[in-house]
Amino acid sequence: MRKSSALSGGHVRRPSYRIISLLAFCAMLSSSCSVAGAQSWQCHAPEGTFSDHDIAVSETVTQFTGEMMIRRANGLSRWHPTARVAFTDLQRDPSGCRCNGVVATWYPDKPDYFLVSLLVDGKETSLGLVPYDKPVSFKLTFTRDGELRLEVGTGVVTGVSSFPKRNDLYLGCSTADVDFHVTLAAPAPHSPERCPFAAQEQWPAADVDRYCKVRGLTG
Repeated sequence: MRKSSALSGGHVRRPSYRIISLLAFCAMLSSSCSVAGAQSWQCHAPEGTFSDHDIAVSETVTQFTGEMMIRRANGLSRWHPTARVAFTDLQRDPSGCRCNGVVATWYPDKPDYFLVSLLVDGKETSLGLVPYDKPVSFKLTFTRDGELRLEVGTGVVTGVSSFPKRNDLYLGCSTADVDFHVTLAAPAPHSPERCPFAAQEQWPAADVDRYCKVRGLTG
């Protein structure tokens, strides 16, 4: 986990809004990190600072689900309280954010809501508004063709990343207190039907030999 650090930069562009319904509060709020693939972390960032937490993940992971419970917005200055969960590639230059995930941001003109957006290559596409001080339940999926699909309640938004490589799950907040609960879905098991994706999913050579070569299914 990195220490809280000061933010820099100017105001965030004023967004457009639409309200979406929330998923039912899931049992993950009381889940334990002992559950396979489950992670929980509490983030505290005073006004004008951020804090984050990295979790190493397999590059074959294609989906995560979870909740962000934004408990308090710390301050009403130019810094907009924000929480995000995203896949990143730690081998890329950290100065160029290629984050792919979900972000929730509070704006003073809508004090009772957070704006939820899909994050693709560090750029946000708005999905809609969720009530302040309620869990934001979400699911993010990478499809085989590189598309990202974010679902929050009944709302759905998609995008395509130019940098789909992922080896780290990033949890972070700024100017806010946030509880994170995230579960990584296990990758699909290797099988003859998935041989066309063997290289993309970085199968071991033994599995390629077992499922694909004898059948002539490798691409």
